[in-house]
Amino acid sequence: MNFNFNFNFNLRMLYTYVLYCYMKIFSGNTNKEFAIRICRHLNLPLGNADITKFADGEIHINIHENVRQENCFIIQSTCRNVDENISVNDSIMELLIMIDALKRGSAANVNVVIPYYGYSRQDRKDYSRAPISAAVIAKCLESQNIDRVIVFDLHAGQIAGFFSNRCPLDNLYCEKYIMSYIKTNIIADLNRNDGRDEVIIIAPDEGAVKSAIRISTRLKCAAATIFKSRIKPNEIHMMKLMGDVKGKIAVMVDDMIDTGGTMCKAADLLIENGAKDVYMLACHGLFSGNAMEKINNSCIKKIVVSNTVSHREEVRKSEKIDIIDVSYLCSQAIQRHNNGESLSHLYKFAEGDFEPLTVDII
Repeated sequence: MNFNFNFNFNLRMLYTYVLYCYMKIFSGNTNKEFAIRICRHLNLPLGNADITKFADGEIHINIHENVRQENCFIIQSTCRNVDENISVNDSIMELLIMIDALKRGSAANVNVVIPYYGYSRQDRKDYSRAPISAAVIAKCLESQNIDRVIVFDLHAGQIAGFFSNRCPLDNLYCEKYIMSYIKTNIIADLNRNDGRDEVIIIAPDEGAVKSAIRISTRLKCAAATIFKSRIKPNEIHMMKLMGDVKGKIAVMVDDMIDTGGTMCKAADLLIENGAKDVYMLACHGLFSGNAMEKINNSCIKKIVVSNTVSHREEVRKSEKIDIIDVSYLCSQAIQRHNNGESLSHLYKFAEGDFEPLTVDII
């Protein structure tokens, strides 16, 4: 019996080792630090590749190692990087050209990890002659014959349907990290033995309602929502609070922060309705335009985002912003996919009270 157990265990170890031998991870220039953190969790080196530009701005890629019959993963957030002077569209072209380079290098599989999926807010036709840009990006990726896409917190779950069954999409969630931060850094800091009654989870718009309800249920806190209507993108016409926040710590949760206008107006609304403090937690922190100026002048106590996008120095040094590392979850998804294991294990909760994860603040 012990012999069979040891034999099966060693066989699994050997199988995992063989799979690792045939796995390579590459990164674009948008968020290379995130890729390096993933490689550390997997005990793998980052693939040797140069991504440069010609004088006219065209992207040039050179893969400096053999990828024949390898399982390759490309990590690239399709967003801008201010420090590297990379636009959203540059990041997409980097990704597409690197996919082509690996496919032409006879890689066995090419899997794309997109921590932040650009153009995800344009996911439906809500006015005449509106483009569905999220579908355009999906078609561009799938036309490269990639094998799988892994993303973090899609703006809308329906985007997964823009990919066919020839290229499945796995959507990873930051909810466990968000809940862990709330429990260990907000609820646990309250003077009472159980501060859950003092905390209320807020959905800043209708798109965040389901996530807010799930988080409030797990943490056993109250929940509320804010109704808003827009005149045009990034411009709010009206906001109304639905719920009671008087005397409570309001914690807003959403998938992304862009210019910060909606977030700051929502925080003002919560304070006007009697909230003691306001926190904002989101997976993706874009902080475009004058977002930092708005944040520094706002009544928000703390903003928490993940490292799915690269943040400029002004954001990293801000006392109002905490950046949490979610690279371990991504590394586990890559490992499980490479080993042919289920990813659903990453989302399972233990019965009873929620046990927080270790949250690493960068």
